[in-house]
Amino acid sequence: MQSKPSKNRNGRSANAAEKAFQGWVKYQPCVWCSSESGCIVDHVVGAKTGHNKVHIGHWFVLPNCEVCDHKKTIEGKKLGNYSEAWDGLIMQYSMACKKIDLPPSEVGLAIESWGGTWQNGK
Repeated sequence: MQSKPSKNRNGRSANAAEKAFQGWVKYQPCVWCSSESGCIVDHVVGAKTGHNKVHIGHWFVLPNCEVCDHKKTIEGKKLGNYSEAWDGLIMQYSMACKKIDLPPSEVGLAIESWGGTWQNGK
C-alpha cells in the first residue's frame, strides 16, 4: 500500500533526489540495532520540519526496524545521536550509489546544528 505524498508547510512534496534517498534507506539495516528484518523510513523530526529556515524533513530520515521505531515513536526513547547516525548514512549512500544527488550543504549543516539542540538531548 502506498501512502499519499506528504506536503511540507510550503506545500512541497519530496523531490526526486529526496525520494531516491528514501528509497535507498528503506533497504538498509536498522541504524540502531542492525536488524535486517525490514525497515521503515523514519522521518526523524517529521516530513514538514525545518531548522534554521532550511527544510530538512524529507532528507532527515533513518532506517528503523519495527522494535526500534516503537521505542522511539510510542515509548518516546532517544535511541542515539540522530544527526550523527544520519551523517554516517549519507556517507554510505555516497559510496553505494554512483550517480546520486546528495543533500544540499545547507541541509547537512542544518541537521548537524539540530543535533546540538535540546531536541537531541544535548
